[in-house]
Amino acid sequence: MDHFSFRKHRGLQLLVCDPMEKIGFINAFSTRSGGLSPLPANALSLGNFRQDERENVIENRRRFLDALGASDWQLVTAKQIHSAVVRPVLDAEDAQTEPTACDALTAKTEGILLAVQTADCLPVLIADERNRAFAAVHAGWRGTLAGIVAHTVEQMQMGYDSRAEDLRAAFGPVIRSCCFEVGPEVLAQFRDSYTYAEELISRRQEDGKAYLDLIYANRRQLLDCGVQAERIYDCGLCTVCRNDLFFSYRRENGAENPVGRLMGVIGTNYRIRLECKS
Repeated sequence: MDHFSFRKHRGLQLLVCDPMEKIGFINAFSTRSGGLSPLPANALSLGNFRQDERENVIENRRRFLDALGASDWQLVTAKQIHSAVVRPVLDAEDAQTEPTACDALTAKTEGILLAVQTADCLPVLIADERNRAFAAVHAGWRGTLAGIVAHTVEQMQMGYDSRAEDLRAAFGPVIRSCCFEVGPEVLAQFRDSYTYAEELISRRQEDGKAYLDLIYANRRQLLDCGVQAERIYDCGLCTVCRNDLFFSYRRENGAENPVGRLMGVIGTNYRIRLECKS
């Protein structure tokens, strides 16, 4: 939990990456309490319209933005497809268009919040301290395998002239290697794609299953892109172990039961930026 703190606001509890906030980026990872969703009760589900009343999700999002002090900011989401597709959000007008199929959003516009929804997958927030660009990334095992975090950094470099040494990244709550058991077919794909795959794998089972480390995999992608190790922040929280705080598709058997969605968000705050420079 180094570099992170919990903030409470009217029954909501948010997890904030302090170093990114200090340099002028509004950011937060939601928790499961303080909303209207019956998952099982009073849950702050910020997505999953198919298994919840739309009115509940809309009100939950309103409460979440209010807790961030960003009630008048535009929330930008994506139709997440477990891919390596990155969508640049061009301006405030583009931010108001319907969500498109992708798993990462990038922007450099003030007054908007980029958001990714998770319930075990890894949410990654990236901030460019020099030129104020930022990104939100949804990195499940398929997206991680496809290099979604590396593709996002590359997009920021091409689209905003970002430099790796200026980037900071925050890893939110995720199913960690203590709980993320996968089959041999998943392990084989990582072995085929990454020379360091064995470093991601632990607790190998006789049936070929083992445990996969999404944090290590995405951290390695950032390091290979040139992001400095001391600028990568990991909250250290597991969605399965801390199901009291976070939704977990695996722990709650999402294949059969409704499961809420957490949200990780980031945006640039012009006022804080001026205070940081003064």
